[in-house]
Amino acid sequence: MKSEIEGRVFTIDLFRLSNGCFANISEDPTPRLGAITISIRSEQGVSSSTLIPDRRGSIFSGMIGELIAGKMHGIAVVSLYLREEIDSTIMKTLLSVISKLLEEADVEAFD
Repeated sequence: MKSEIEGRVFTIDLFRLSNGCFANISEDPTPRLGAITISIRSEQGVSSSTLIPDRRGSIFSGMIGELIAGKMHGIAVVSLYLREEIDSTIMKTLLSVISKLLEEADVEAFD
């Protein structure tokens, strides 16, 4: 799915599995790999670890991973490629779009 936010185009791909999700968010018409984070939900909460850091997206990649792992009660592997820094408005909008995509996938799973 493509999402335009404040004039910037983001490609969002989610590959859902029974115990988690691979997510690729790329600020490019062609999906690219970027900062990679793995997040895991356990009884103690959600924890994240950065596998491939990037100065523009490592922290936000972890936020996305924690959102997905928490909603899916499992594992999230997230790749985030950004051309330049993003502000809090873009972050909030991307988190909202990803949450909506996860909810839509949950609804489809029960149809």
